[in-house]
Amino acid sequence: MSVTTDLRRNLGFTLIEVMIVVIIVGILASIAYPSYMDYVRRGHQTDAQGQIMELASELEAHRAKNFSYAGASISALAPILNANEHYNAVLTLSNDNQSFTITATPASSLMSGMPMLTLSSSGDASWD
Repeated sequence: MSVTTDLRRNLGFTLIEVMIVVIIVGILASIAYPSYMDYVRRGHQTDAQGQIMELASELEAHRAKNFSYAGASISALAPILNANEHYNAVLTLSNDNQSFTITATPASSLMSGMPMLTLSSSGDASWD
């Protein structure tokens, strides 16, 4: 009888052992989650920067064909940037339509605290 009693005692985990494991997992998650979210935010920011650069390239092609930026729009030249759910992009043309500034502001709650991104036709970028 003492053999079966000893086997029953060793078949499972105690509540204390389970609680220690839960606490350790909780601590690891509380350290890893903020780093993961920062990684996700920086990924969305990098995507937006690439989309802005693609729009700038399309704007230069538009200018080469039309001799000015007049008539250019984000929706026509960069539909992916226009549909970006994390940044709202605005294209501002100068009065003579010979220069532009692209501004993208964080739009989603995930991106709160991230910087506004700007790129001008002179090559000045806010992320440099």
